[in-house]
Amino acid sequence: MTVPPGDRRSSRRSVARRHRNPRWVPVTAAAGAILIIIGLVLYFGGDDPGLQTRVGQSAGAGGADGAGPAGTAAGTPGATGARPTAPSPTAPSGCVTGRTIAAGSSRQSVQVGADTRTYQLAVPAVDAGARALPLVLAFHAFGEAPAALERYAHLAAIGTRTGYVVVTPDGVNGRWNFPRRATIGPDDVAFVAALIGDLGTRMCLDSRRVFATGLADGADMAVTAACELPGIFAAVMPVAFAVLPASCSGPAPSLLAINGTSDPVTPLEGGGADRPAPFEGTQAQPMQARLDRYAGFVGCGPASAWMRDTTALRRLVFTSCPAGRDVGLLASVGGGHVWPDPDADPPKGAARAQFSATEVAFAFFRGHPTPAPATPVPSTAAPPPR
Repeated sequence: MTVPPGDRRSSRRSVARRHRNPRWVPVTAAAGAILIIIGLVLYFGGDDPGLQTRVGQSAGAGGADGAGPAGTAAGTPGATGARPTAPSPTAPSGCVTGRTIAAGSSRQSVQVGADTRTYQLAVPAVDAGARALPLVLAFHAFGEAPAALERYAHLAAIGTRTGYVVVTPDGVNGRWNFPRRATIGPDDVAFVAALIGDLGTRMCLDSRRVFATGLADGADMAVTAACELPGIFAAVMPVAFAVLPASCSGPAPSLLAINGTSDPVTPLEGGGADRPAPFEGTQAQPMQARLDRYAGFVGCGPASAWMRDTTALRRLVFTSCPAGRDVGLLASVGGGHVWPDPDADPPKGAARAQFSATEVAFAFFRGHPTPAPATPVPSTAAPPPR
C-alpha cells in the first residue's frame, strides 16, 4: 500500500547513536515460539531487573551473526542441506569458484529476459572467502527508491555491520507487481529469482539464511516472493503488509508480521480504501485471517491468545509449528502506517513506536535459518538374503 508522505521519516539522530547500545533487544526462542522480551526500555529510562536472565534463557537459537563455513553455502556440492538459492543450471556458486564482491555499497544490475533490472547492494567488510554470508532483500514502499528505505530503516547500515549482505531492489516506476498482473509491470518474482541466482554465482551466500522484509507494498512483495519461490527464503518480516497470495508453495518460511493498531491503510481488521488502477481490487485482508492461512501453509497449529507485553505492544503467536519455523505478529499499539522506530516521526495522530523494526528484523532472522534436513536414521533391519 502507499505510504503517505512524511509518515516514514527518520529522526535526525545518527545511526551510530541510535543503534550504538540498544537496551531493547528482541530475542527469538530456542524452542521455536517467538518470544519478544518486552520489559526493556530503549533509550528513555527504566531498567528491567529480570532482563538479563530472560535474554539468557531465550537467546539459544539465535547464535551469533557469523555465518557457517563456506561449505554450507548455496550450490556447494556435498554440503549438508545445500541447494542453489535460485535456478542457475550453468553458473557455479561463488562458494565453489571463490568469487567475491568487494565490501561497500554499489549499484548493480541483472538481466531478466529482455529487461535490465537494478538494485542497491551492500556487502559487509568481512573475509567473504572464509564463510558463506547471509542475505537480506529489503523492498521499498510504493513510490520510493532504495535510498528512501535506507534513510528511515537503515537496514544496510546495520545489516552490514553485523555481517549481512543487504540488497534493496528497484521497483519499476516505484511499484511492485505483487498481484502479478501484466498491467502493473514486469514479473517481479522472476526479478527476485534472477537477482538471487546471479548474486549467488558472484559471491558465497548461505542458502539457509536468505531473508526478506519490506514496508507496505514492499512488504507485500516480500511475502509474494517468499510464497512463489519455495525453498529460497528462510524467513520474512513484512511491515504493514496487506495481502497474502491465494496459495503459498511449501515449505513456507517463518514469518513475523509487524503492524500498527491505528494503521489507516492496512488496518488489522482489514478493509481500507480500495486501490486505484492498476491495483484496483486490492484491499487489506483481515490480519488474523491472513496469518491463519499462512500458518496453515507453514504447518502450524492455531494462534494462542493475544498477549500484551507492554502498553505499547501486543503479540500473537501460532502454536505447534514445525521445528525451526514460527509465525507471529507484533502489533504496535496506536502505531500508524510507518516503519516502527522510536526515533521516527510517526503519522499525525499515531503513537510513536517504542521498538525498532530493524532490530526486530535482524533478531528474527538470526534465530530463523532454514531448518537443516533431518539426519537419516540408519536402518537396523537385516539385509535381504542374497
